[in-house]
Amino acid sequence: MLVNVAEVKREEGAHERVDLHVSLKPIESGGSPVRFDQPFAGEAEVWNLGDRLLVRGELEGEAQLVCSRCLTEYQSPLEVEFEEEFVEGTDLAAILKDDEAETGRQVNLYQGEQIDLTETLRDNVVVELPMKPLCSPDCKGLCPTCGANLNQGPCSCTEDVTVDPRFAKLHELLRKPDSKNE
Repeated sequence: MLVNVAEVKREEGAHERVDLHVSLKPIESGGSPVRFDQPFAGEAEVWNLGDRLLVRGELEGEAQLVCSRCLTEYQSPLEVEFEEEFVEGTDLAAILKDDEAETGRQVNLYQGEQIDLTETLRDNVVVELPMKPLCSPDCKGLCPTCGANLNQGPCSCTEDVTVDPRFAKLHELLRKPDSKNE
């Protein structure tokens, strides 16, 4: 998504409001696919800070995620707030060396009269994805024996589960009623 910054660049302190619409390609997060079926939309303000441009805005959209407990696909609304700085130039190493050493802030490069926000917006959306996606807070997950989705009802497995012989004693301890060892 390209944003024209020609007017804002002319005068320090100038700012402009822009509408944002960005379509994002599918990614992989935590070993699961994530799709963005609809474009994200929002608005941002571009500020001329003298030696750099500040872009501050908000985006809204939905991500198609896979639940980490029951492996069901579900839609999750996302609201993303972001703030990024852009410096005009071509030598990122020189700019980063000077700027990050002074301020500790990350900067992005742009050239000419336009800033490409696509990668910046994608990165900010990815940061907002849940680390452990859940279709609902009370998701029951899958049966460890037969793999049935327990959200759809109880499975037909019996209570007697085959236990690895190496863990048989631990299984016995967990099955006994709570008692005090004297």
